[in-house]
Amino acid sequence: MNGYKIKFNGVDRLYEAYSWRLNRRAKAVWQSGDVLQGKYLKQLEIEIAKKYKRKYAVGVGSATDGLYFAMKAVGINKGSTVLCPAFSYVATTGAIKRIGADIHFVDTDKHGNIGDWGIMGLPSALLYVNMFGNPADYTRLRTYCDKHRIPLIEDAAQSQGAMYRKIPSGALGDISVFSFDPMKNLPSFGTGGMVLTDSKDVYDSIISLRRHGLNGKTTYGYNSLISEDHANQLLLLLSKFDKLQKMREKVFKKYKQLLPNDKFVETQSNTKSSYHKLVILSDRRDELKTYLAQNGIETKVHYTKTLDNKNIGGNPNAENMCAKALSLPIYPHLKMDEVTYICERISKFDV
Repeated sequence: MNGYKIKFNGVDRLYEAYSWRLNRRAKAVWQSGDVLQGKYLKQLEIEIAKKYKRKYAVGVGSATDGLYFAMKAVGINKGSTVLCPAFSYVATTGAIKRIGADIHFVDTDKHGNIGDWGIMGLPSALLYVNMFGNPADYTRLRTYCDKHRIPLIEDAAQSQGAMYRKIPSGALGDISVFSFDPMKNLPSFGTGGMVLTDSKDVYDSIISLRRHGLNGKTTYGYNSLISEDHANQLLLLLSKFDKLQKMREKVFKKYKQLLPNDKFVETQSNTKSSYHKLVILSDRRDELKTYLAQNGIETKVHYTKTLDNKNIGGNPNAENMCAKALSLPIYPHLKMDEVTYICERISKFDV
């Protein structure tokens, strides 16, 4: 194995790069005693809203909660119908099922994003995902939602740092939701999410929903907050975000240089990926995964089944992704010699 042991996720390396600053920020919170709903979460919300050109941002316990709150805030309930891609992480549909709404699944396009839903009755909302960090066709989605006067909700859990033309992900929906899961581009050393919107009514509703309805906008709510120590650490990483994105892009370009382009799930024109995942397609995906593991390289399969798993054969593009897609390590502190080694092993397997 030439001594290589390459993990799929590099959050440990991110910590090593900024350890003393991260430790200092967490310690400052702990020593203050103000560990929830303090100044750091508020500052993080202000900075996120400013960076992504939104009027409001609300920190919540997870992106899954954020999606649920977003739908509750626009009146989605039991009996509503939500358009949703058949290919995504289970949290996307989990939030819809938590409400009790019906789901109209949509097959993917060649980029892994939501495809053509054809002729159907009018849904209550459209919830889409920028899969692997690659922006979907926002103009098409926006036009449809504006025409039918339904809300467009952007699941941006994987796409912080991406762009559609000159619009950043986080501003590609009436409501957008980021994730700060440790696997994401802006990772917390725990968990968290952020809901972004330009609507004061939506903002007030989510503020209420995240904390037991205490501001009176809703009659009930939940306990869904980002702790102050995590918020203070996220503020540091947000200040380094553009630098970290450039490092991530450098890793991506190295892969592109060394592997045939037809292996990759590509972005569409006029977009810029967040490079959250580096995904290749292989007819021998499972064999390749095992082979790379034997050579000290950890990979992941995202995802083994479509979300519409009762409708076998109904989403052929999504099912093809499920059968062939393999995610390779990609993170800012992945070394160039490690990328070279990964690509050499893949090329040797393909011979």
